[in-house]
Amino acid sequence: MTFDTDTQAGVVEFLVDGGVTRADYDAGVAAMEAVIADKGSLSALAVIRNFSGMELGAWWKDISWGATHMGKIRRAAIVTDSGWIEMATRAGSMMVSAEVKLFKPDALEEARAWVRED
Repeated sequence: MTFDTDTQAGVVEFLVDGGVTRADYDAGVAAMEAVIADKGSLSALAVIRNFSGMELGAWWKDISWGATHMGKIRRAAIVTDSGWIEMATRAGSMMVSAEVKLFKPDALEEARAWVRED
């Protein structure tokens, strides 16, 4: 997992192409917390090309971090062509206050624009 931060826009963009380690996740959390500290909230864009799993330590931190920070996420764009990730996103979006929207890979620029809208 790699990520880029646009602090001015309050956006963190992730690219997942393989597995997610605890170190990957910790680095992503640090980036998100920096944006939240600066802006009060953030929008996230996750481009998921291939997801082969998440280390247990990262999975546990994801649950605990998400439970305490969900109110700080304004929008989340998920860019994928994976059917099971689309289904999981639809199901999970009903349990969060953030606006969540799915995009196909050929709509990446549209997703980038959407997470930056006010």
